[in-house]
Amino acid sequence: MSVMPRSTSSRRFGGATLAAVILAGLPAALSAQALDRSVRPAPGPTPTVQTPAVVKRTLANGLQVWTVTQRELPTINASLVIRAGAVHSGEKAGLASMTASVLDEGSARRPALEFARAVDALGANLGAFASDERTTVSLSTLKKTSGDAFALMGELVTQPAFAAEEIERDRKSRIQALRQQKDQPTTIASNTFAARVYGEDHPYGRPGNGTPETIGSITREDITGFYGTYYRPNNAVLVVVGDVTADEAMGLATKAFGTWEKRELPATASAIPPRPAGRPAAVYLVDKPGAAQSEIRIGHPGAARSTSPDYYALQVLNTILGGQFSSRINLNLRESKGYTYGARSGWTFARGDGPFVASAGVFTAKTDSSLIEFLRELRDIRAGRPVTEEEVAFARRTIVQSYPRSIETNAGVVNQLADLAFFGLPETEMTAFLTRVQAVKPADVTRVARRYLQPEQFTIVVVGDLEQIRSGVEALNLGPVSVLDADGMTLR
Repeated sequence: MSVMPRSTSSRRFGGATLAAVILAGLPAALSAQALDRSVRPAPGPTPTVQTPAVVKRTLANGLQVWTVTQRELPTINASLVIRAGAVHSGEKAGLASMTASVLDEGSARRPALEFARAVDALGANLGAFASDERTTVSLSTLKKTSGDAFALMGELVTQPAFAAEEIERDRKSRIQALRQQKDQPTTIASNTFAARVYGEDHPYGRPGNGTPETIGSITREDITGFYGTYYRPNNAVLVVVGDVTADEAMGLATKAFGTWEKRELPATASAIPPRPAGRPAAVYLVDKPGAAQSEIRIGHPGAARSTSPDYYALQVLNTILGGQFSSRINLNLRESKGYTYGARSGWTFARGDGPFVASAGVFTAKTDSSLIEFLRELRDIRAGRPVTEEEVAFARRTIVQSYPRSIETNAGVVNQLADLAFFGLPETEMTAFLTRVQAVKPADVTRVARRYLQPEQFTIVVVGDLEQIRSGVEALNLGPVSVLDADGMTLR
């Protein structure tokens, strides 16, 4: 029987004894013990950000092409942004999403499987998706296969098949997913919040992915009609970034999209959803029997991306309020009170006034207490406890120093430029944004907090165990309380 050698302090590690290794680490350990963890470490140097050189050209059919040449890697990223999203779906909620989903399921030239194999053979990634206000077709490819890859991208956009069998497959998958979401408190809370803040007839109040009923009613004619109305070169911009010159990008774009037909666009294509009339504070409870936690949403219509110069102060405001781990809301509800694993707030900056919402999943027994703390923070930042110079300075640094990460890759630059192109902003906004954020003062933050946060108009949605939370929430007297089902219908 073999015997394992007894472990001793003289065993050697790469030529050094264990004792030597321990002794070598003592200075660092002692230094760590001396660290005052109550004092925030000094920030590192602020990175320098330069706006990339953007060349803008336009095809004869009206398609704008923005090109940035970056030679670091032999790759190219591109995004075609079409101004058509959920807000354009009308009464058939989910139409924009469904159209984008089946767009890449084959073309008039190749069925879905053959098209997918053609993309895979190039080692490329190609896909489409719709968000609230736009549809994006994204491509990433090697430089050497860019000609074939862009050709497939053009085929996808200009020659979609919209095969009946693919539509039905997508429909079944969507309806199944939507039915499952009716049991997910986070989805119920968000959909109920949007519907109650904006109204079910407002573009921002409808669920972007639709409902089982609306998805079931969408026909192939609806999809082709939506495509024919909004998928037009004069309603889109193509952003190309990578190992490509402006001339090369124009050549790729011309071959891929040159035959794409330009048409007159309806007024709905450029219409900005109106801001709904202000409503007094109200509370909506959705019963989720046996839920271990309650999903909370608090807010109202916020601000549009075009809101300037307040847009930059609002970014700083939210960073302090609920936009990072060390924000006031999270430090209160999570770190101080222990009511939740995470609480946050945010603005959705859209073409119209997208929502401001503060949210968290909190322990059921602490639902009313969490609402008290949420509203305390939302009110205090307006007047009771205005932001300090230190908070604003830290928030500015957080935004400015994290921004370079968003543009360190080709895909990141594409996303930033596509966003600017969609909102009609110049490419110089990439650096102007940082300059304007750095210029925000505490007085600016307090001013926008008082202007854009209106507690007397907050819509409050809570999804949880009604039997456990109702009496506590009603006792807070935050506004009239309505009880809804998972579909947002009022229960008696």
